[in-house]
Amino acid sequence: MEFATQADFEAVLNEHHNIQYVDAIFTDLCGYVRGKRFPLLEADKIFSDGVLLPFSAFYLDVLGGVTNTLNLGFTDGDPDGVLMPVKNTIQPVPWDERILQVLISLKKEQEKWGVIKDPSEVDPRNILKKVLKKFKGSGLSPVVAFELEFYLLDKKRDSEGKPIPAQGANKTHVYGIPDLDMFGDLFHEINENCKMQDIPATTASSEFAAGQYEINLRHTGNLLKAADDAALLRRIIKETCSRHGYEATFMAKPFLEETGNGMHLHISVYDDEEKNIFATTSRYGNDYLKSAIAGLQSTFYDSFPIFIPNRNGYRRIKAGNFVPVNTSWSWNRRDVSLRIPAGSNKAKRIEHRAASADANPYLVLACILAGLHNGLTNKLSPTNFVNFDNTKGADSIVDDEMPTNLESSLNKFKDSNLLSKYFGKEYLELYNSTKLGEIEHMSSSFISKEEYDFYL
Repeated sequence: MEFATQADFEAVLNEHHNIQYVDAIFTDLCGYVRGKRFPLLEADKIFSDGVLLPFSAFYLDVLGGVTNTLNLGFTDGDPDGVLMPVKNTIQPVPWDERILQVLISLKKEQEKWGVIKDPSEVDPRNILKKVLKKFKGSGLSPVVAFELEFYLLDKKRDSEGKPIPAQGANKTHVYGIPDLDMFGDLFHEINENCKMQDIPATTASSEFAAGQYEINLRHTGNLLKAADDAALLRRIIKETCSRHGYEATFMAKPFLEETGNGMHLHISVYDDEEKNIFATTSRYGNDYLKSAIAGLQSTFYDSFPIFIPNRNGYRRIKAGNFVPVNTSWSWNRRDVSLRIPAGSNKAKRIEHRAASADANPYLVLACILAGLHNGLTNKLSPTNFVNFDNTKGADSIVDDEMPTNLESSLNKFKDSNLLSKYFGKEYLELYNSTKLGEIEHMSSSFISKEEYDFYL
């Protein structure tokens, strides 16, 4: 049974006696958490009948609007779908003892509707499930770990309305323990809130810019939960920071002159005997790892509207910034896009460094798994290797094929034959149309200060 039952709900209620509400939540195309709040007396309906919400709630643009993409959302009458509670996701809300939350997801059995053959597949969580099915029967089980970077900001803005790092976070000390101690109570509460929601947060560190931090999640073979945890970790960080008087942002590039926020994924693959197939004494990996690298290269550029879903994120794509500007790979180098971290032979893995921290974790993981499956299944061979002794930075040259803006990346994405085999052509069209509508709206809805400065 993949859905939570009334008995599951009552078991959690018995452990939390102050509950008055239940939040039924999901993550939309843009990675935004949405849902409905039910008073406790009405919450039984979630577990018996599910939650009715319009399908369009899953493909709202970054502004929260419906663009009527592919004639869906307005033209079709904005029909409802049924979302069911996900098993093992009923958790207390740390910042309000009156509320429980449960993840909900579109069930498979829906009436046929619109241009999407299976309307449940507008749900990013279900797209990930669809890609995961490719591994069934292969004897291979991916294991992943998310890393999320963010900036801690003052709630106030400067005189020009721009963000500023939280008071006290005015210097750059990468891995500086005093930078963590300065906000020790905040990070302790984030960690405790993660424990309360069974989110396996591990290390925290200060990063390369004032007010920038990173929190990592423990590796797991439960890939749906891994993506759930990444989405919920962002929510916990933002809510906890807000209650401490700060603002947390996962925006890819909030400061032009400073490093951006990334979402890095560590990937390994285990066989039926629970052995890591990448394990080897060779620093550069065995044939399995090299085929995996090649597969990740095969979907790398096509996936960029997923990896970097917002215009702002493409400001990260600059040579010499330790960000992906090509499909390079190597061992123990942070200037490559696909890194083999140093560590024990048994823990050999790949770090995929392309995604920005504001990307949808379900879709990011789905793209990475599609590449992984393609490489391992077809025994591909990688290109663009960087020798460890290379004295020239691997990120010194931007590949001509590299998408450098959202529009060009969408062109590659919508025509990707490879991704369509994993996602379905319909979802590529839906995502593409939603983002194009978003671009059009943002380009025409207001006149920026810079336009007045340049053209008035």
